[in-house]
Formats: sequence, C-alpha cells, structure tokens
Amino acid sequence: MKNYVLTFIFFLIGFTSVKAQKEKLNLKPYSIETTYDHLKKYHPFVTPIQELSSENIQSKREVVYKETSTSALKLDVFYPKNSTGEKYPGVLLIHGGGWFSGIKENQAVMAQHLAEAGYVAVTASYRLGEEAKYPAAILDLKDAIRWMREHAAEFNLNTEKLATLGASAGAHLAMQLGVTPDSEVYKEENKNFSTKVQAIVNIDGVASLAHPEAEKGALLDAWLGETFKDDPALWREASPLEYVDTTSPPTIFINSAQPRFHAGRDSFVALLDKYGIYNEIHTIPNSPHSFWLLHPWFEETLKYTLDFLDKTLKDKYAEPYRKITVAKDGTGDFKSIQEAVNSVRVFGPGEVLIKISNGVYKEKLVIPAHISKLTLEGESREKTMILNDDYASKMNPKTGEEFGTFSSYTVLVRGADVHFKNLSIKNSSCNQGQAVALHIEGDRFVAQNCNILGCQDTLYTATEGAREYFQDCYIEGTTDFIFGQATVIFNSCEIKSLADSYITAAATPRNQDFGYVFYDCKLTASDDVKKVFLGRPWRSYAKTVFIDTQMQDHITEEGWHAWPGDDMFPHKEKTTFYAEFNSSGPGASPETRVDWSHQLAKRQVEKYTYQNIFRGWIPLMGKQLKKPYKE
Repeated sequence: MKNYVLTFIFFLIGFTSVKAQKEKLNLKPYSIETTYDHLKKYHPFVTPIQELSSENIQSKREVVYKETSTSALKLDVFYPKNSTGEKYPGVLLIHGGGWFSGIKENQAVMAQHLAEAGYVAVTASYRLGEEAKYPAAILDLKDAIRWMREHAAEFNLNTEKLATLGASAGAHLAMQLGVTPDSEVYKEENKNFSTKVQAIVNIDGVASLAHPEAEKGALLDAWLGETFKDDPALWREASPLEYVDTTSPPTIFINSAQPRFHAGRDSFVALLDKYGIYNEIHTIPNSPHSFWLLHPWFEETLKYTLDFLDKTLKDKYAEPYRKITVAKDGTGDFKSIQEAVNSVRVFGPGEVLIKISNGVYKEKLVIPAHISKLTLEGESREKTMILNDDYASKMNPKTGEEFGTFSSYTVLVRGADVHFKNLSIKNSSCNQGQAVALHIEGDRFVAQNCNILGCQDTLYTATEGAREYFQDCYIEGTTDFIFGQATVIFNSCEIKSLADSYITAAATPRNQDFGYVFYDCKLTASDDVKKVFLGRPWRSYAKTVFIDTQMQDHITEEGWHAWPGDDMFPHKEKTTFYAEFNSSGPGASPETRVDWSHQLAKRQVEKYTYQNIFRGWIPLMGKQLKKPYKE
C-alpha cells in the first residue's frame, strides 16, 4: 500500500510539474489552423494552405522510424511516382513550434509540392520539450536522416543529395543537423548511416541561440535545461553558428520582416562567404512569422526553396533542359532570334539555351516577362551582333507615333533570370539623341563577355529593385550612357567614353541601398575625348561607387557633376551618394574631387559584397564568378 501511495504522489508531482510548466511557458497548439486564426485578424487577405492532390506523387504515412522510452516517433514520406528507376534528391522537413509544440503535418503541404517537383520529402515528428530536453530533438532527427538512407531503395532516394528544411524552431534544428554531421558532440561515430546533408533551408529560424541578437527566455531555458547565464557553453553547443567550417553545406535563409528571427544569420553568412560556400538570403516584405503556412506567402517561399534546391541538389541549371539554335543561313532551328525566343515554353521547368551563330541580326528583340531562365549565347563576341537603329523622335512605322527614349531599344529584357553571353548589342543611331541599345527590366539579369554599343543612353538599367550583373563586358557611349533605377554591379568591364560628357546617370530610389557599383573596371576614351564626368544624378538619391577602378586622363578632376538647373530635382548634390575607393591612373584624383563626394575607407568597402548589394542573389553560381572586393 505504501508503494502505491508513493507512486501516486510521484505521478501527481510529475503531472503538476508538467501542468505548471505549460502554464509558465504559455504553451499553445501550433498548426496551420491556429496560425490562420491568429493572423487573419491582422492580415485579412490571407488563406490557409491546403494539402495538394496530385496524380504524380504518392505517400506513405505514419511510419514509425524510432521508438523511445516515452513515445513512438513517426514520419510521413511523399515521393514521385516513378516507372523509370530515376533516383531523386531527398529533403527532411522539420516543423516549428518553439521546441515545445507543433506537428509534422504543418510541413505536409510543402512536402507534397517538393515531391511534385521531383524530391523525396519526409516530414518527421520528434520529441518536444515537454517530453525531453535538448539534445533529444537533434538525436531524433538525426535518426530520421539515417532512416531515409536506410530505406532509400523503397523511395528511389539519392542518398548523396539530401537537404534539411525547417521552419521557425524547426529551422534552428535543420541548421544544427546540417552543420554537425556524424558529430562527436552527439556521439555519432559508430552509426551505420551518415547524417551528412548537402543543403540547408532555413525558413525564419535563428542561426544561434547564444548570439547577442538572440532572445533568451523561459522557453529556451526549459528546452536546454539551463539559463544562458548559468551555462553559456551549453547554449553555444546548441547553436549552428558555432560549427560553420569549410565543409558546411550551402544554405538559404527565407525570412519574415521580423528581425528577432534573423539572430545570428548575418554572422553565419559571413562565415559561409569566408569559406566560399554558396548561400542566399530572401526577406519577404511586410510578412509575419509563420508566413509559410498561409497564402499568398507560401508561393514565394516555395519558389525560393525550389530554386535553391534545384541549384544545390539537382544542379538543374548546369545543363539546360532545352537547346535551340539560330543561324541566318537556315542551318539552325530558326533564322531569327525573336522566333527562337517566341518558341520558349512559358514558365518552363528549367533553363533554355539559345545558341546563336555568327552574323548580324537586324532585329528589335523583346524577351517578354513570362519567359525566364533564358540564356542567349553567341558563337563569338565580336561576330554575333544584334543591331537596330531606332532613336527617340524617330517615327515608328508600325504605330505612326514617335519612339521615345525607353522604346528606342535594340534589345528589351522583361523576363527574370536572363543571361547574355558572347554577344554584341548595338544601336547604330549616333548623333540622333537618345538611342538605347539594351533596356533591362527583369530581375537577376547577367551579361557576360558582351559588347553594349551605342552613343547617348546606351544602357538603360530600368526597374526599382531589379538586380543586374555585367562581367567582362565592353560598354561604350557618349552622354549618360549607363542610366536607370536598378542595382547593378559592373565587374572587370571596360567603360569607354566617345565624347566629352557623363558616364552614369543613376536614378536610384531613395529606399534602395545600392545603385551602381563598379569593381576592377577600366575607364577609357576615344583619342579626342578630354573631359568626362564619372556621373551626374538623374534623380535625387543617385548612388554610384567605383572600387579599384583604373581611370584614364579623360576623367575630370572634379569627378562628379551635380546636374544643376533641374527644376524638378534641385540641389541633388545634397542627397546623392557618389564615392570611390582605390581609384588609379591619371584620372584618379581624390584630393580634387567635389567636396560632396566620398572617398571610402577600407572598413566602409567591406559592405560591398554580392550578398549585401544583391540581397542574397549570387550571379553565375558555380560558373566563372569574379569575387567583389574583400578586405
């Protein structure tokens, strides 16, 4: 009888302790439904995500992958229907919920979409904080990775191509798994299957529990079993940031607009950059935490996730899914470039490569917004040319109206992820006023080893927020021949002035951190050109920076021009940001530059990295990428 009483007392104490802990931590259910009920009050336009019904995928649910003394841990597998024997990359999806709540079903919709896209997607439960403290969840999920490798044949899983994907607290766990493969910290050295993964997807989770940016509190105290003050070493042990090294996998951060969920991210990325490891950062504007469980944010999250996984696990963009040839003599698939572009499938599954034989193609080429992931590659830079001769005020024979500056282009790019290589693009109308050769509106545009030829307004880098990258290019013109609103990097390019005038005319929006950045470029000029300014502001908040740039003696001592007399935007010198660092050559004259321009210090140049300038986008990933300035 005494033993029964003692047992009951211990049970009562344990029950009371758990109940008290729940009340102290204010634990609540965390699901798609509870998230929707909470956020619809603040965002009435949202709708909850729902499971995908598709004939292309199949599933195996409620599979016990591990039994502990307190529970049987289960997982669900979503995978493509396969009759060919093809092996697919795999993703372990980890739900969030503050380490104390949440269910694997929260990740089912994402898993189904990944399976639809050709991945074996596994959602796994793990021991939450009420059941077991750290490191139980880590150990459970490492066993889930081992289970995936052990059962790979059943699902046609490629065990050499695995990723962890987590959201919120699940993102922290996904990162910890990714940076501690087969770790001695977790005593894994004797296991039969590796826990190594090849990519990490972090959806709004912290990269460190111990970082100064990280919030400490009762939830983590309870999960770790110690406060940060009492045992900082334990908190660091549970922090992914502490383990980043040369072997860490590529990582993507998809963040809300809530800074507290970014803790340690920038330090983590800085280490990845140091070791040359691919990474991306995407912040979804005006989004709350848990955005990934609701429309319209789920779609953007899925796009970023698939683009990243396709690059890192499928190497999807290494080989285009379709190749098209263009030749003027009829030996290719098409005789004109526009015909080839028009044949491209809308929103196709991967990159399309159009290979263009040598020749002068007299065209007014348009790549529309619905065509993306398109590469135009010429046979040779000098002999493959797209040519036109429209200019502002010229009569358009099709409309009976005059062309304007923005419609005078030879080539117009509206689609995203367009890449030009080994091409010349020319507007041959010189001395006629504004005549654009290349007009870019799409995001993530790349020009590599290209000639952009014209006179006034040669290159129009349009669209606020768009990102454009020029590498090993030659760009020539007379007045304002590089102008527009976009964020643009020019890397190892020659910029040639054909007349005494201005090189750049940036129109950087006020809320945009970067405008034009020139790295390791050469500023040259025709023999008769003697007085050229680096730039003048088209709009009040123009931003242009030259870093490690060689300047011939045609560059004026003042360097920059304020564009006075502009009644719409007066006194632009008060709001523009014009700067140089380490300019060289006879045109470099820091002591005589206008007093409202800047000479950057080394510490200031450190922020001019691809990550910062392009907000996480790394152009030419896996190709001939020339690094920006690194101190």
